[in-house]
Amino acid sequence: MTALGNGAPTFSNSQSAARVRAAKLLRLLAVVDGTESTNRIVDFITAFSEGRAATEAVVLNVQSKRLDARLRGYQNFKKDEIDDRLINELALPILNSVTSRLEKAGILCSSKAEIGDPVTTILRCAAENACNVILVGAQPSKALDSWMPDTMRAWLRADLALRLIALAPASIVVVK
Repeated sequence: MTALGNGAPTFSNSQSAARVRAAKLLRLLAVVDGTESTNRIVDFITAFSEGRAATEAVVLNVQSKRLDARLRGYQNFKKDEIDDRLINELALPILNSVTSRLEKAGILCSSKAEIGDPVTTILRCAAENACNVILVGAQPSKALDSWMPDTMRAWLRADLALRLIALAPASIVVVK
């Protein structure tokens, strides 16, 4: 850094370019579940990143365990096998599809598959990855949507987003 005659600091080109890149880097946490909302989130990221100097996406899929599921005495023996199936058979195909679409669009991305409570996991991943914005879909999965009454559907759609809005340190975008 050098100083001009009037006391204003100036930066060399490399320092200036580094500051501009750091200021313009937008890190998004895209929460995907494999439904149609996943496609809308990917389309949103692609459109949003056009013309931006740097956009990085962290793609997250959260798998919840059913607490009421009975394993007939195999809870401890089958835990690792169940976790492995949740990650490898459910989460990874979704994440691979999303990351390939984002990479084709020229967007830097990484992916994560996690097991746990969605809100807690999303908030933890956003903090760990220093994400500026969290993107979530506006709908629950189709499997849930098909058997729920209308009032419960509306509550579930709003519940995740509202809890994230109340607790998240980053901005929340609900992609409809």
